[in-house]
Amino acid sequence: MNIALSFDVEEDLHSPTFESLKLGIPRLLKILENRNIKVTFFVPAKLLEKFPNIFLKLEKQGHEIALHGYEHERFDDLSIKEKQRRIKESIKIYKKIFDKNPEGFRAPQHSIDSATLKLLKRNNFIYDSSYTPFNFLQLFFFPRKFKLWIKGFFQPLCVNKLEEGIYEIPISSFFVPFVSLTLRIFSRRILKIYLFFVKLFNRDIIFYAHSWDFIELPQSKIDRNFPYFKLTENLDFLINDFFKDKKFLRLEELI
Repeated sequence: MNIALSFDVEEDLHSPTFESLKLGIPRLLKILENRNIKVTFFVPAKLLEKFPNIFLKLEKQGHEIALHGYEHERFDDLSIKEKQRRIKESIKIYKKIFDKNPEGFRAPQHSIDSATLKLLKRNNFIYDSSYTPFNFLQLFFFPRKFKLWIKGFFQPLCVNKLEEGIYEIPISSFFVPFVSLTLRIFSRRILKIYLFFVKLFNRDIIFYAHSWDFIELPQSKIDRNFPYFKLTENLDFLINDFFKDKKFLRLEELI
């Protein structure tokens, strides 16, 4: 069993700022450095264009930089023509910064659909990581996207090749996804029980959080009740204690 940590980098929640780039990502890197763990960052192309040096530095440190849309838009709400335009523009920005093609993609808000997957394959992406199978929480947050939720719910809980010809690396789940919210809300004892079932049902374990999960968010009810430092403490526990005998990989290494 391998473990992969992934992080969606976006503007700060409830605020058009980017404090998470200055404070959040350095906090995350400090947790990772004890075991020299390399992770995958999913970043909107326009954010790459705005802060290229930050992400060039992360790539030089051995982390994977993948795409998270053009400007953090829902892809299932776009026309085919607009999907293609935004994917093309994203690739153009990515290549200008990193001098290579992007391999990975994660649709914002799990908004992947078959048309987008086909376009990713046509544009030489290797994998997508947008599905979260066996996840009831997604329907709670996006109740109007029932059809999209149903399709994602019954996807395999392992790395697999989709009928659209592209690999899917699903986020691990057991009724609720293995994401930052579980590390914020669950006590250490409940977290251990939850992860027992995650390990039981998922061949590889893929975790994800947002860059803003690692900063204080005064306007967020979740952060006020379940502060970011509980997330950092539990992530540190998982890396250095619970998964201390496991190998951590970037998502691209799971293919």
